[in-house]
Amino acid sequence: MYKKPHFFLMLLLSVACTRVPTAEWTEGPKQDNGQALHTLVLRNMPQGSRVWFQELFDGKTMVEGPAMKHYQGTSWYIDIPNNGTVTLKYYGRPLPRHSWAPEAFILQEKGKPNRMMEVQYHFLEQPAKATEEGFSCQYEVQPADIIPQVKRIQYGTDPMEPSGTRPSGWYRITIDAAEETKVEANDEDGQFHAQTTLDKLPRPLQPMTLEDWPDMLYRGFMLDVVRDFRSVDEVLQIIDLMASWKLNALHFHLADDESWCLEIKAFPELTTYGAHHALPDWNLQESSALKPTANGRIGNVTFYTAEEYKRILHYAWERRIAVIPEFDTPGHSRASIKAMQAYEKRTGDTSLRLQDPADTSHYWSAQDYTDNVLSVYLPSVYKFYGTVFDEVIQLHKEAGVPLPAIHIGGDEVPEGAWSGRDRHALKEQFTKGMLDLAEKRGICLAGWEDMARGLEPETQERLKQSLYFLNVWNSEGIEDFPVVLSPAAYTYLDLAYNETPDEIGLSWAGYVDERKAFSLQPKGYKGDIIGIQAQLWSSQLRNFSDVTYQMLPKALGVAERAWNAQTEWSTETETNADFEQFYSIIVAREMPLWKKKGYVFKKRNAE
Repeated sequence: MYKKPHFFLMLLLSVACTRVPTAEWTEGPKQDNGQALHTLVLRNMPQGSRVWFQELFDGKTMVEGPAMKHYQGTSWYIDIPNNGTVTLKYYGRPLPRHSWAPEAFILQEKGKPNRMMEVQYHFLEQPAKATEEGFSCQYEVQPADIIPQVKRIQYGTDPMEPSGTRPSGWYRITIDAAEETKVEANDEDGQFHAQTTLDKLPRPLQPMTLEDWPDMLYRGFMLDVVRDFRSVDEVLQIIDLMASWKLNALHFHLADDESWCLEIKAFPELTTYGAHHALPDWNLQESSALKPTANGRIGNVTFYTAEEYKRILHYAWERRIAVIPEFDTPGHSRASIKAMQAYEKRTGDTSLRLQDPADTSHYWSAQDYTDNVLSVYLPSVYKFYGTVFDEVIQLHKEAGVPLPAIHIGGDEVPEGAWSGRDRHALKEQFTKGMLDLAEKRGICLAGWEDMARGLEPETQERLKQSLYFLNVWNSEGIEDFPVVLSPAAYTYLDLAYNETPDEIGLSWAGYVDERKAFSLQPKGYKGDIIGIQAQLWSSQLRNFSDVTYQMLPKALGVAERAWNAQTEWSTETETNADFEQFYSIIVAREMPLWKKKGYVFKKRNAE
């Protein structure tokens, strides 16, 4: 007589037939050869499938299992030879931090939808390290203490003698015993700064007189939305934080190798292709979208429409913050190159090529790309960027806000690019071509310090005429050029707070916390220094909590130095005393607001 299978037996059979592919990664200890033997186990693998994952590039020496093959940037793939469990053991670098472990494992099978895989991690136990100074507050926070700190304060109702200094952004506030306030200011910036200060002062207001002004005309924050995209609402929250610290420039990093993040109506593929991410097809062709960024997400949209961009512009300018868009060139241009190849495929128009199909250069970029450099000798490069410039200029006009400059990058063109051609001559040609575009449109350019190096004297002089600033990130400065200090060792907020494995971030330029940023001394740099800027690159960020964690509180060190650039420290004791006062104010005034907003932020060991 036939009997139905037991329910639990049926369940087991069902589970066995639909076993979910998973990944398990185990960190290995450092070996005598300086490398670590890591293990990756892939379970429930279909034969003939392919597994993709993202990892900061690291040469791997395979010990067991199929090879891990590098694609572009952070992307790797493994071709699966057999059904079932596949074990890989390989030598790689010791893991600096847990956030550097491989991530975003995706199963690819011919004719089937791609599937995200669950990942388990086994990290080595690390001995406790004293990586961060504790904090014991000895400074008693006063009623007028805010960040950035006010330059001149006098408590009580007696009049305070004016300083005689009234630069742009200057303001003076007088508060009487009845909490009535009188505000004097040089300009709209000063009026806004005065109101920001009043909003920060604790209630009830104390009788006092404040006089304050910025030391630096340019006080910036660079936000990279290319590697890990931020929504409009998230950008607006960042702008609110900037305004509260009296920063006045948002350097908006909108285009790089990984994405193109602004709608340009003349070239739809810049966003329909260049702002979408998917796995390459089985033949390693990115036919419909760019490969995933370091976060590994697929199917995501990472761009601002023209209307969204104008909303950001308007919101920022209401808070006295100007937006400087960046489209990185001539390296760091993979997204635009690939998108315009898709444009050419759709339209047949070859007059807007950004890369010469006949170019046989072999190179390896700083972020591990082999196809990300513009063929700057093509006239089509300048035709393309002329159109981009025109649309960006129009968007700022429609929003009714200034466009101080368009930032064109100019950094990290890898050796080997433009092989068979004179690199110096091509840099001259590119610089002159971009200057032609700027001069014709009456706009300024900005760039990273690399842009101004190695040019002929007459080209340098011409560049100075159209240059808003250079971001100095890797040297002590460039003489005779307007400079915004952006040194990696002090202002790159994406660098980890310390060497603790649980921290996120990179460490190629060391570690950056609020004390390191606070200790920046502008007087040690060359050039015509017009400002200071914090940088938040996003290759290690995965969500908005990561953003606020890396910003708060270390960004305040940069904001403090931009507002109060003149330091008088002659001993470590003086530095420590100033930092104690600074951090005490952060704890008392800033952290309660962050908690109220629900932001994730970093605290010192003891407060």
